[in-house]
Amino acid sequence: MLLDAIPAHLVREAALRAEREKARRLPIHMVHKWWSRRFAAVYRLVLASYLFEREEEVLEALDRPAVMRERARGRTFFEPLAGGGTGLAEAALAGFNVCGLDVNPAAVVAARASLLIASRGLPERFGELSACVLRAARERAGFLWELDGGIVTYILVTRGRAPTWLSRLGGRRVALCPRCFAVFETPAGTVAAACPLCGSEVELTSRPMAAVPSSAPEVAPGWRAFAVELRRREGGRWRREYRSAARPGTLAAWLSSTARAARELSRELDETLGELDEVHESCRLRVAGIRRASELFAPHQLAALLAYAEAARELARRDDERLLLLAAASEAARCCCLLAKWYPPLGECTPAGGVKALWVPEYTAVTNPLASDGLRPLARGTLASALRAQLRAASYVERMGGPSGAPAAALVGDALEAPLPPRADLVVLDPPYGKVKSYASLGLPHLYALKAAGGLDGPDWSRSPRLIEKRELSLGRGEFRERWGLVVRRVSEIVGERSRVVLMFNALSRGRWAAVLEPFRDCGLHPAAVYWVPGETPGGITTSRLRGMHLVVFRRAGGRLHVVQAEALGAAAGRLAPDGETERRACEALLSALKEVFMS
Repeated sequence: MLLDAIPAHLVREAALRAEREKARRLPIHMVHKWWSRRFAAVYRLVLASYLFEREEEVLEALDRPAVMRERARGRTFFEPLAGGGTGLAEAALAGFNVCGLDVNPAAVVAARASLLIASRGLPERFGELSACVLRAARERAGFLWELDGGIVTYILVTRGRAPTWLSRLGGRRVALCPRCFAVFETPAGTVAAACPLCGSEVELTSRPMAAVPSSAPEVAPGWRAFAVELRRREGGRWRREYRSAARPGTLAAWLSSTARAARELSRELDETLGELDEVHESCRLRVAGIRRASELFAPHQLAALLAYAEAARELARRDDERLLLLAAASEAARCCCLLAKWYPPLGECTPAGGVKALWVPEYTAVTNPLASDGLRPLARGTLASALRAQLRAASYVERMGGPSGAPAAALVGDALEAPLPPRADLVVLDPPYGKVKSYASLGLPHLYALKAAGGLDGPDWSRSPRLIEKRELSLGRGEFRERWGLVVRRVSEIVGERSRVVLMFNALSRGRWAAVLEPFRDCGLHPAAVYWVPGETPGGITTSRLRGMHLVVFRRAGGRLHVVQAEALGAAAGRLAPDGETERRACEALLSALKEVFMS
């Protein structure tokens, strides 16, 4: 099979497609933006080169995965550390029978939603159902966000200080006076302006520098509002405006009264969520005074989420409908929580900065989960945004040849003990690497949003972020070698002579590579090929300096090792911008470890 000796130009083509994906992920993988997403092009390269011998067939499959379906029929793809399910969805699109496991139920919900769309498609009239659920939720909790005939899309809040540059609006900047807290507009590019109310000179900055008075309304424990974004429909269009909440008046009174109403509506939910679980980075939350899980969200958001969950339970008749509605609630938690970060230059929330390492920002926005006009979102990261992403994914699948109809399942389970499929033709092992120490930490808002919506399932331990974290594989733990070795051994028991196991990993240390490779040797699996491919895009908080990863292909029979690195690395030198020297060091460490482990 071609997987054992993929030509360099095909690996390069996959790298070029991954570079295009960096600009915009494929819609099927935007249903739920779980952490550490791999590139679809990399999985397509693996899947197609396992099935085909001819290079032109692999090249076609990179763009049209449906061409694999006839050859893939009856073959099983298995991923025991599946994460958000990029590989599972790609294998389902290609027509494989798919099975995946993960210890994190939020990751499994994300994977199930993509799998459902790829293998079976959306339920009939799901768009209409989604609109009905949102409408019913607004009827229950929309009054918490209604102001002067409009909809409050964001409540800007702070734990102490606020920026003087709030947002942008129609090519102008929205400013906050740090002296009188008036909100006013200035021309684009303005770095300083005079307040039209008190005459103070205001330096416009997104740094938190304006001390918000203690009289500003508290809308969540420890968070005071200093402004709101309001949208009102005028002449068929939604007009956006900003108002100060830090000045005494009707807006401050409205915020205080709706916060009280929201706390009352969400009181039972606060009890359901309970105390915040102790996970790897929850100390950051406790330093910020967050002790209860409900405090990851503002009461306004909890009341909206509860109304949505109730509407979903009442209106959804089928399990697949409920799954997709739950997945939307989990995805919306990225922006609709207090760990998201308000970014004035965009005038939107950016979820990655705050949630990734559980840093609580000095100021942020309480995003309205119900801010939409039908299914048209009026704010970033709302429930409507997530539901529209599902509809877009379904349209994409139709363009790719329609749902495959292949059996597909993603299960909450520990790869060390959960039942595995009796046989697997192609297995991908993708253990965490880099600086990520806890996906349970990264997924806290998702997990608690699912718990609030009644959407957690699996073993008893899977309902506790602390217990989920204990079951995660982590390179930094002393028991990693033993646990990793058991996963590889269990996988080796379900693969045959024609099966292949693909390791997705990267490291700069030969010792770390050796620790990951040794169980393959012990289980009678031999390296056939090594390919450098683009990995995930790094950030300074949770990922490695390495922007690529290596695919190491294992099989039962030994033989000569095929290596491709330089060609793909050159293709990724644009948008992905890997450090060539660092990536080459990683490849050298891998080749040295392979020699040490398999030839000593």
